[in-house]
Amino acid sequence: MARPRVYFVVQPTVAHYREPLVRRLLESTRYDFDLVGRFKNSEATAADTIHSAADEVLAKVRPLRFSAVGKFWWEHGQVGEIWAGHHDAYVIAGRIPTVSAWAASAVAALRGRTLIMWGHGWKRPEDGLKRQVRLAFYRLTDGLLVYGDRAKELGSSYRVPAEKIQVIYNSIYPEALTGSARESARATHAAHPAQTPDDDAGSPTIIYSSRLTTRHRLDLLAEALGGMPAEARPKLLIVGEGAERPRLEQVFAEHGVDAEFLGAVYDYDQLRELYAQADLAVSVGGAGLNITQAMSFGVPVLAEDGNPDSSPEIEAVVEEVTGRYYQTGDAGSLRRVLTELLAAPHQLQQLGEASLAVVRDRYTAEKHAEAIEDALDVLLARGKR
Repeated sequence: MARPRVYFVVQPTVAHYREPLVRRLLESTRYDFDLVGRFKNSEATAADTIHSAADEVLAKVRPLRFSAVGKFWWEHGQVGEIWAGHHDAYVIAGRIPTVSAWAASAVAALRGRTLIMWGHGWKRPEDGLKRQVRLAFYRLTDGLLVYGDRAKELGSSYRVPAEKIQVIYNSIYPEALTGSARESARATHAAHPAQTPDDDAGSPTIIYSSRLTTRHRLDLLAEALGGMPAEARPKLLIVGEGAERPRLEQVFAEHGVDAEFLGAVYDYDQLRELYAQADLAVSVGGAGLNITQAMSFGVPVLAEDGNPDSSPEIEAVVEEVTGRYYQTGDAGSLRRVLTELLAAPHQLQQLGEASLAVVRDRYTAEKHAEAIEDALDVLLARGKR
């Protein structure tokens, strides 16, 4: 029996962190995925651009062309694909300002195609016109693939059928690349003592890993650390690049904080070595895949509570189970919780172990691909009723 064929737009781009998921989807024994996607983050400045997946992966994905006028997009080819009907299901980006998505939905309804949207869904409660527009948009589809449980809870509260909303979570690494970075470093050090420093030596270390943009407001960390006694400050590693870097370097210097700006790091082994030095990861401003990246290395996260810019990955941080929260925008709260955590290395170890367990349960490329396949099982069956 032939496997169902699925036209599948990789969200949001075919970036380096999407590579493990793309590989797993191409290996699927349940569905034949025809993958389509943007190769570059065309919304960002040159300094903030996210690197694409490897050339061998891009060669297996059809480039998605689009036109933009302001925030409104038209993704070329999708409406024609749906009209032609060569696939059993169509998974496209669930972005409201994408005009072609509205047109694709109308054509799918007219032609009797199964159309599914993949996106954040609801990141926070909505009301008024914004809620009504989103509900009208999603009403046109046969299903929604969302990143987190909160989106499903909110959608269900707005009377969207729960079965229509399928939670697929998110991923960066395959399961084989998850594990305690610190334990891995110790093993490497035992085999090659000259290659790996003793990660237990010296003061505690914290790591920040994300793009250096205004969305992440890293000034707050400079203020929090600057208010600590110099002898009590942890070592700070900043991994990431962006247009804000020159200004942030100056801000940390003005607060008297010695921060090591390392630029963007994409090599897995380099990242593992950096996280092996870290006792704690700090997320400032809107959180996203930086949460699951740290937790994949067995490093717990201290994150902002209730930040409206945070993506659904923030759900992986459970207070005093996999990490801690500080009050949004409050440098004093960040300083206080940071001080408490660094004074409790045993608690940090427990939080790190629990973090890794959560990643392996939900946030690996294998779990992500399996969740997508399970969601398609439900939504295709639902569409045949």
